[in-house]
Formats: sequence, C-alpha cells, structure tokens
Amino acid sequence: MTMTPHAVHRLDEVDRLAIRVGAVPASLVSLIDTANSKAVERAAERLRLVLGDTVVASLGRPCEAPSLGRAADGTGWLPGRAEFERWLTAEPRLIAGPGTGANADMELRDADGKLPGDRFGNRLEPDSDTFQMDIHRVRRALDGGVTLGVRQFDRWSAALAALMDDVVAVSGADVFTKLFISAGTTSVTGWHSDRQDVIALMLWGSKRFQLGGWDTPEGGPASRIVLDEVLKPGDSLLFPEGHPHQAVPLGDDSGLLSIALLRHHNWISRNQLPAHLGVAEFPPNEGTYRRLLRSRLPLSAESVRLTDGTQLRTRIPGGIEPLGATPDGQVAFAAADGVFAASPDTVDLLASVHASFPIRLDEAARPGEQQAAADQGRSLIEMGLIVAGP
Repeated sequence: MTMTPHAVHRLDEVDRLAIRVGAVPASLVSLIDTANSKAVERAAERLRLVLGDTVVASLGRPCEAPSLGRAADGTGWLPGRAEFERWLTAEPRLIAGPGTGANADMELRDADGKLPGDRFGNRLEPDSDTFQMDIHRVRRALDGGVTLGVRQFDRWSAALAALMDDVVAVSGADVFTKLFISAGTTSVTGWHSDRQDVIALMLWGSKRFQLGGWDTPEGGPASRIVLDEVLKPGDSLLFPEGHPHQAVPLGDDSGLLSIALLRHHNWISRNQLPAHLGVAEFPPNEGTYRRLLRSRLPLSAESVRLTDGTQLRTRIPGGIEPLGATPDGQVAFAAADGVFAASPDTVDLLASVHASFPIRLDEAARPGEQQAAADQGRSLIEMGLIVAGP
C-alpha cells in the first residue's frame, strides 16, 4: 500500500494483518485520549442545553430510574411542525404495509395497531409491502386521530443529526429515532415496554407520558402509576429498558421524537448481531462497539474548498482508537466502523478537530502549515471522518 503524504486510506482485512500493534508514538496516543475525552465533554455541554442536566448525567451508563429534562435555551432550533411539513411534501414518501416495510419512510397506526398501507398510498409492485404515499389520504387520517410514525427522522434534519451524534458520544450507544405525529386523544401503542433505554423528546405540541409499576402487564392496565407528566416542547424523559409506559396524545397537533439507545449489552441479550455496523461477530467489548458507531451528519462534498475560516467537525461520535503502525510508518486507527491509515500529522489534525468541533481550519493547523492542513482536511473529508461547514 502506497500513500501520498496527506492521504487517508481505509485498510482492508489483508492490510490490517500487517499492522504492528501498539507502535504509535506515546505523545500521539495521549493526544487522541485527550481528544476523545474532550469530545464527550463538549457533546455533554451541548446536550445539557436540550435535554437538561439530569438526563445528560444519566446517559453515560444504563438507565436505572426515569429522569425528566428541559431545554435550557428554548426549542427554536429543533425541527418543528413546519419543517416536518416541508419534509413530508418535498418528494414522494414510502409507507409500510402489512409486512415490515423495511424500506419505507413511515407507517400509520391507530389503537388497534399498524394500518394497511393501501389505505394511504399506492402499491409500488404487485408483491411489495411498501406503498407510495397519497398526501391527501394521509392528511385525512391524521385529522381523524391516526398516528404517523417516521423512521430515522434524524436522517432528514441537520439539527437532529448533530444532536444524535452528541447522544452517541455521551452514551456510547447506537441510536434509532422515530418521530410520532399525533392529533387525536388515544394512545396507539398502549401500555408496553421497550428492550432498551429510551429518550422521549417533545418537539411540538404536548403529550401525556405515564410510567407504570414494573409488574404492569403488556397492554395494561397499569399496576400503579409511578410517573405522570405532560411533556411540552423542549421537555424530555429518559426511562429504563423494560419499564412499562404509555404516551397519550392530548388532542393538539404534536410531534414526539423517540430515541432508542442500543448499548453493547442490548445486542448480546437479544442474541442479535448488529450487522448494520458492518460486523460479522459480536463486538468483544463496549470500547470496540463504541468505535463502530456511525455519524448521522451528512457527508461534505468531496470538492469542497477549504479556507482558513472553514469550520470543521468530526463524524466519529464513538471516538478514535489508535491501533499501531503500518509497514510504511503510517498510523493505523479505528473510527466510525472502519480502520484507516494516515500520517501522524493527519491523525494529529483529526484529533484536534475531534476535541474542539467545530473549529476553524486555521485554528487546527500547525503554524505555517495551513496548506498541509487543507490537504489533510480534504482527505479526511473524502473518508467521511470530518465535515466542513461555512
């Protein structure tokens, strides 16, 4: 493998066999360790403005008891009803039918469960369980009290993508989001429990959230009510895996974001391989699992022009793990579900961005080495490890 001075390369299985484990300068290992710690600290600082101190303080470990939070600076920057409406009408959306509808954007439910997709759209193919949305039928359903669930809405919202990266950084968990749009007064999920910790974040409108006793049966009724709160915009609730709960809409138009936290132990307890992370076997420990976690931030254009004032931030919420040295003296490291090799100076730049994001290129560059930093930055962007802003 031949590399130009500032290039970053993804290593394949054969290349990885040649890594000299541990052969990384101690100063660079220390820099990376510091960068990982600072990145988590800064992520927690940003999250406190959205989720509040109590929720953020509980994120770094499996949740043991429910905690309520409140956005400190309002919810103006979070996606609201208007942004959702723009997303809904921007292009044809896909609705899940009677099957899983794995490729669908959304599904509709009432109190009896998931509704047939052919009520709200047109079948794409004769045997497909996915339907192309008819916006008029969907609107009528929402007005009639049906709840619309949008999968992974953070893929469509830059603000939520950045927020989810911070949640991943602080919790060390993979996150899966679902946006629930409701206008009725009936819970469409009823009393149930989830197999992982969950954060409920109210984006607009209001919803009544109830947690029952641990012995509440699936479907209810609750053995007793241990928490009964009306969540309003900017309110959040973190509760443990397995805790029975229900969310009841209150008649106003509401948007609630459910954030499922899939930790390392959740996959083991399910005996389910997190294959979406590109692994063929269970990650051996939480540290390895963390390094596999991917960013929600959209990639920068590879042709982006970098100037001294260009803002940079990383796309590696799980941090950087130095692995060793390649035969030609490059540093091998793991990050964001991949193993890469780069020059020590390039890894140094990556660590600087990771510790401080966002940071301007001229702030991250060594004195007199702005052009080298720009070349390194472009290569890191090409590999999807950092993104450039205005």
